[in-house]
Amino acid sequence: LFPSTYYLLSGDGAEEFIAAQLEAFAAKTEELPWGNIDELGVSAYEVVIIASLIEKEARIADERNKVAAVIYNRLKKDMTLGIDATVRYALGKWTGSLTKDDLDVDSPYNTRVNKGLPPTPICSPGVAALEAALDPADVDFLYYVLTDTEGNHFFTSDYDEFLEAKEQAPEQ
Repeated sequence: LFPSTYYLLSGDGAEEFIAAQLEAFAAKTEELPWGNIDELGVSAYEVVIIASLIEKEARIADERNKVAAVIYNRLKKDMTLGIDATVRYALGKWTGSLTKDDLDVDSPYNTRVNKGLPPTPICSPGVAALEAALDPADVDFLYYVLTDTEGNHFFTSDYDEFLEAKEQAPEQ
């Protein structure tokens, strides 16, 4: 369901609204490189799930394809994704710091505990996140951590570098 502003006619209900969202999704995404899904090893629905993770994790435009690369690289290595946004989705807790108990929540959406993708998208991703999910950066990054309150991240393939950067990360 494509996120946007929709104008409905008086008397329109949920069916018309959903139809408009589906139509907008098809129109807005038809030019994206959907042919990449075979090479990426995912289905179109999994691309939407990945894009939803990118939508929630990356606020800086040129970081979206790097976040996508981390997701694909971790999936290929059979690692947990470790994405806090999925924990937030599971808890319905979009603000404030996550506690140890939060991070251990028993949910199929907890990608800190469960390997693979969550069962569904965690939001409705926009075109930029979908494009990043279909065209990830060609990098070997496995980790990223927030470096400032504007949403910039540090990316690395080295776990020790990640831990050092995490020590300096601002509170979320």
